[in-house]
Amino acid sequence: MTFNDHLQHLVERALASIPAADAGDIYAFSFLIDNEDDDPRQPTLTVGYNTEAQARRSIQDASDQAEARWNYAFWIQNELTVVGDLTSDPGGAVARQEWITELGFWYEEPTDLADWDAVIGPLAAQIESHFNQTCCQLARTLHTTGVIERSVGRTVPVIVHELEYYEAIARQTEAANPPGVADEFTSWVRNG
Repeated sequence: MTFNDHLQHLVERALASIPAADAGDIYAFSFLIDNEDDDPRQPTLTVGYNTEAQARRSIQDASDQAEARWNYAFWIQNELTVVGDLTSDPGGAVARQEWITELGFWYEEPTDLADWDAVIGPLAAQIESHFNQTCCQLARTLHTTGVIERSVGRTVPVIVHELEYYEAIARQTEAANPPGVADEFTSWVRNG
């Protein structure tokens, strides 16, 4: 199974596992991208969601309603699945390494720090870019095939993000969703 197939399989299975009691209250999915052990060769995708009830509970701790709704720090922090995690998804970690190797971006830790800036930095940036694009493409596929609608009964945005938000997060979230679906989130990122 390719890494892309593995990624899609685990995420679809995770979305199918959403409790019926939560499904109607979900207003957004989270595709949190992070690097395990801060290693750019080990990107992971953590899939979760947030609910209207959680956003209402968070208002008292947030600066305003929009922050309570869109700032991941106020979300439920659930983990439906963590794709590529060395512990919980070792098969995905192996498939991810094979995928990065096939792309020509795998590298060994340099012994000379000068190699980091000249060689490793650009490779790490390529891994990040390809992984982010793959996650955006998966989100688009989940919309196109109706997986998201079947999971929660309607179309909701998939927020493709890191722990910090900035313009690139808004752009990749727009790319991950049908036109207009993520406008509330991207407007908040861009305008505060």
